[in-house]
Amino acid sequence: MIKVIHEPEPKPGTLGKPELYALAIGQVIGAGVITLIVPAIKMTGYSAWLAYFVAILVGFVMIAPTIFVSATLRLGGGYYSMLADLAGPTSSGIFAFAYLTQCLSLSLFGTSAAAYLGDIIPALSGHLPRVIVGVALLTFFYVVNLMGVDIMAKAQKLMTWFLIAALLLFAIFGLVQRTLPIFDFGDPEFLTQGWSITFENGQIKGGFIGAVLLFLYSCNGYSMTCAYGRDARNAKRDIPIAMLAAVPTLIVLYVGVAMAGVGVMTVEEYGESTTLVFAAQRIFPKWLFYVFIIGGPIMALLSTLNSSFAYNAITIGQSCDDKWLPEAFGQKNNRGARKWILTFMYVLGLIPIIFGLSITVITNMVQLITSALALLYTYAYFRMPKKYDSVWKKSFLHIPNGAYYAVCIISLAVYVVTIWKSCLSMHMALAIGNVVIILLMAALGVWRAKTGDITIHTSVWTGEGDNQH
Repeated sequence: MIKVIHEPEPKPGTLGKPELYALAIGQVIGAGVITLIVPAIKMTGYSAWLAYFVAILVGFVMIAPTIFVSATLRLGGGYYSMLADLAGPTSSGIFAFAYLTQCLSLSLFGTSAAAYLGDIIPALSGHLPRVIVGVALLTFFYVVNLMGVDIMAKAQKLMTWFLIAALLLFAIFGLVQRTLPIFDFGDPEFLTQGWSITFENGQIKGGFIGAVLLFLYSCNGYSMTCAYGRDARNAKRDIPIAMLAAVPTLIVLYVGVAMAGVGVMTVEEYGESTTLVFAAQRIFPKWLFYVFIIGGPIMALLSTLNSSFAYNAITIGQSCDDKWLPEAFGQKNNRGARKWILTFMYVLGLIPIIFGLSITVITNMVQLITSALALLYTYAYFRMPKKYDSVWKKSFLHIPNGAYYAVCIISLAVYVVTIWKSCLSMHMALAIGNVVIILLMAALGVWRAKTGDITIHTSVWTGEGDNQH
């Protein structure tokens, strides 16, 4: 049986635009810009910087409906709350179970940071040292998030400013010292594998579009900022503004770093490395190289790790409150942190690190999961203008319904392509295994909807004293 309780709108939270912007940037700038540029250079050559620019624009289109919804409604539990209110209880149950697999992404950040340190310090390049480093970093931010959202947000803001400064330094120093013709569209190294996707043994190998699809992973994470509706000071304005501000930030930082990375070293010079360490050693004096490594790659990875713990805990916690998952699982400590959920994420994040899964494999697994969930979101997006007609028309980001629906359809199309790309970027057995897990989690959600004693706390508010249309 499913019972719906309309939760009264809470008072405004403590997070303002600077904190929300830092959370948005920290969530999106992480493993992507730091670990995907070199693999993309190997896929498409000098045009990697252009592929990143296109990926940022496509990534914005993918999550644009979320921005419109966030400007209309205050979401207490992010996508979970949106689905429960707009797409119906069963869809939120499917999400509650399927989303648990998303926590694998935490391992990506620890693995990536370990890869960077391994390139800098040879003694840390082996499997065991990388496991130790990855586990240590995961442990540190697990503890930080156990201390509550305010401590987490303060740490995030500090790390984000360091991160932006370091990436700008890399872009500026790299462009000044650029020696390769990265803007020459006619150069044979500009498109080493053509504009389309190239395949090898049935899997995506390279090409410009292949690089764009790889980069997409790092271009839409700021949509997760919608989960801070309960904690935001002025959710319906500050959250969308924070997400919109992320787009030009990404263009400057991502494209700048990609131009620098591709402009100072050839594919052959990168060799087997998947990091920007060797490019940084070439463009920076020694002392500044270490400043960059700490403030750029390491800070990028750690800020994403930090905000991922926080975002996932909020989202999963809401589904515990509604009894899709055991209420005890969502129990809070005296700092308001979801201690058992954070512990679950911590343990799940350790598994790929311990077993040494590659960054590319983890990326494709996470992309497949998040893109599959987007199929649920689309139905909720389409329901929003009808259910909240008057509130939607008052939104500061309101556009005609026809234009809004067109954006939703384009967003869905890109997610479908991403699902296809993810399946073709991993071994068949792994792809099938991931799809089976997603379907199993969806089946659990449907089963709980039919047999469980579920109480949906509708944590979606209009900001007008009533959460109903």
